[in-house]
Amino acid sequence: MRDDITLRQFAETISDPTRESSTDSSAALAGSIAAALIAGVCGGALDSCRSEKAEEELTGIRDRALSLRKDLLALVEHGMHAQEAVAASRRAARDGELGDKERLRALLFASEVPLRTAESCHALLNLSLRALGRAGVRHIAEIGTSAAMAFAGVVGGIVAARSVLARIPSGSGIGAEATRKRAERIFREAEAIRTQIIDRVRQHLP
Repeated sequence: MRDDITLRQFAETISDPTRESSTDSSAALAGSIAAALIAGVCGGALDSCRSEKAEEELTGIRDRALSLRKDLLALVEHGMHAQEAVAASRRAARDGELGDKERLRALLFASEVPLRTAESCHALLNLSLRALGRAGVRHIAEIGTSAAMAFAGVVGGIVAARSVLARIPSGSGIGAEATRKRAERIFREAEAIRTQIIDRVRQHLP
């Protein structure tokens, strides 16, 4: 998928009725919107910035947000490949061409893509918090929205990953338990950052 695709084109792509729905894609879309909002806020704040240090930080936040948006768009493609790999492993296992261990490893691989999506959205939540402290309250609506979209991306990615991991029995010996703990950590940390942002947004409500 091109990294210059517009949000409208992206939304139309994943809402195509002929295309199989994907929670991974929905999470990546939410994160992409969050990234675009953060970059826009920083760009707007730079226009009126009078401090060299603040300008440097805003530029860094903007550039990181745009980089994460590019990563999220790429993860849509990776998600489709991972789903195809799981389907292929399921068929191969059914036909006796693939052992159970290999099938479980394919599932573990498939869980990695939505987890990476969740991690990218977690990073966007951190950027939203930083932007809130640097861009000021006049951008609070955009920052609040970006935080909500980023958290939605975290939730979507974690749900998709846990759905795949649920098909791997405990004690399988392929590292699934560590991946489950990683998913829990991402969600817990993201929820804490979202709470901080919501509290600060409430303080500045008109």
